[in-house]
Amino acid sequence: MSSYGELTETQQFASRVIADHARSTAFAIADGILPGNEGRNYVLRKIMRRAIYHGREHLGLHEPFFYKVCDVVVDEMHGAFPELATQRDFIGKMVRIEEERFGNTVTVGLGKLNDLGITSSTPRDNDLFLSIGKLYDTFGTPRDLIRVFLEEKGLEFEEEYFNSRFDAALQELQKQGSVGKTERKGEPSPVYAALLEKVGSNRFHGYEATQISDAKIVAILDGETAVDELTASAQGSVVLDNTPFYAEAGGQVGDTGVLVGAESRATVADTYSPVSGLIIHKVIVTSGTLRVGDEVVASVDVEKRDATRRNHTATHLVHAALREVLGTHVKQGGSVVAPTFLRFDFTHYQPLGAAEIAEIEDLVNREILRNDPVNTNVMPIEEAIRGGAMALFGEKYGSDVRVLSVGDGAFSKELCGGTHVRATGDIGSFKITSDEAIASGVRRIRAITGLDAFARFRDDEKLIDASLGALNTQRDNLPNAIARLQEELKKTRKEMDELKLKMALGSGQGSVASGQSNGDESREINGVKVLGRIVEGLDGNGTRQLSDTLLARLKSGVVVLGRKDEGKVGIIVRVSDDLTGRVKAGDVIREIAPIVGGRGGGKADMAEGGGTEPDKLNEAIDASYGVIERMLA
Repeated sequence: MSSYGELTETQQFASRVIADHARSTAFAIADGILPGNEGRNYVLRKIMRRAIYHGREHLGLHEPFFYKVCDVVVDEMHGAFPELATQRDFIGKMVRIEEERFGNTVTVGLGKLNDLGITSSTPRDNDLFLSIGKLYDTFGTPRDLIRVFLEEKGLEFEEEYFNSRFDAALQELQKQGSVGKTERKGEPSPVYAALLEKVGSNRFHGYEATQISDAKIVAILDGETAVDELTASAQGSVVLDNTPFYAEAGGQVGDTGVLVGAESRATVADTYSPVSGLIIHKVIVTSGTLRVGDEVVASVDVEKRDATRRNHTATHLVHAALREVLGTHVKQGGSVVAPTFLRFDFTHYQPLGAAEIAEIEDLVNREILRNDPVNTNVMPIEEAIRGGAMALFGEKYGSDVRVLSVGDGAFSKELCGGTHVRATGDIGSFKITSDEAIASGVRRIRAITGLDAFARFRDDEKLIDASLGALNTQRDNLPNAIARLQEELKKTRKEMDELKLKMALGSGQGSVASGQSNGDESREINGVKVLGRIVEGLDGNGTRQLSDTLLARLKSGVVVLGRKDEGKVGIIVRVSDDLTGRVKAGDVIREIAPIVGGRGGGKADMAEGGGTEPDKLNEAIDASYGVIERMLA
């Protein structure tokens, strides 16, 4: 590569883009942002791909190069930003993966563009821009490449018009997609701020107690209207001066329980805090009348609280285990801590393998068996961060924070305002139940603890025993028995498919070989044999095989096959090689597919399509003869 001064103006601009975007990329990935298709992940992907595209298009860098530039960023800036050096390997790995993926987009993009079947007669409408916009959004096909392709097909646009329509289509697509977006709660009603100012902050005693005998009702709300009382069967919100109920925060769900007065009783269905300092108890009065000024016994549902505490402490252990097994790039992206399960969202670029899940479970259960004490300390936030405490997603921290440490804090030490077990042994056991992607670069695991985990183990044993009985085999031979059954099923299905294909061929043999009439015989149109038929009992793959055989029997001709399947229609058009200059399968399918309420496309020799109106399949097959006749005229 020539020195910067020897480059053209375009090449110099490309070099500046690459350098600037490499800095942004390295810092973003070090901060836990990974390239994706939504939100800030999408912004990072666009930044990276713009730099890679400039390198490929203007500097001739067709081999992976951008990860090397990002590595130079780490070399130059890790002194002031040591986190770059810590994440060096991960930054390089993620950039290399994205760069290799984008290297395929030019080839993939052109293939996908061809699949759209765009011609000079394609309407220049919103559907066109939505289609090409989806390629840009999903596959990263560069905008200028799309425009060049359209011009080659005879669709030329003024640059300003093209960009405006393209951008409008992208906005419409982004409105349609919501995967990975965070739904934000609306601003709290001013009623709660006024109420807080009137009654003052609640005093929360839930860390040390689950019952308070002298809690006083200081306010009652019916919806957002202050009232003096709630009668039997009424629902409303109650504010106490003192409460043991934990309000939903930091992923932990709100407590449930009961409020019992001298002549009243109410069930607490949820607890939440709309503004800091104000704890609201959502209640249903089961007997008597609750009145402002009454003293009540406030009792938390201890069984649910204990189960929630087990899951909350387990969530901290999961976070620590994930970072140890997968790497320090793992950062929390959200959580739910409920009595019956825990859910943990975290940044990671690929599914967890079976060995990784087993290692995470082993680490967490090992900490549980150690029965380390769970300690909490209140300290200034600066001191907590200096001491290595991690901040959890969703928490709002004041000047003083609550630091939760497992044992000496070497394995897990985080800022958290939730309720937790006294020692890790109280968790009992831990089991991951699922691992899934919720957005690009973000995964979600679900897990259970305590008695819920034991119940899962028992259910698994029942399923295994039932399987052993059904397959009449021993426990250690179960995998082999299942594999043998699957092989037998596969063989049977193959035999059935072959039989169906033979039956389908037999039904049309006369029309192709001997010209006998049976209702679906081939017709000769301008010297070309055309065979249209509706087939029964074949899936898409079987229909394609049948089209191969029928076309081979015709030697020269056109085959149009239609099938119905659960309220849908599938159509395939095949054209022998010697006729593709006169009849194009893709053009045929684009004309007949709309008849069955669908669309289709493909190449000159083979095209497929479908629709949702099976009652019109006969009409579509019949119409194919006329379409082909026009093409041969």
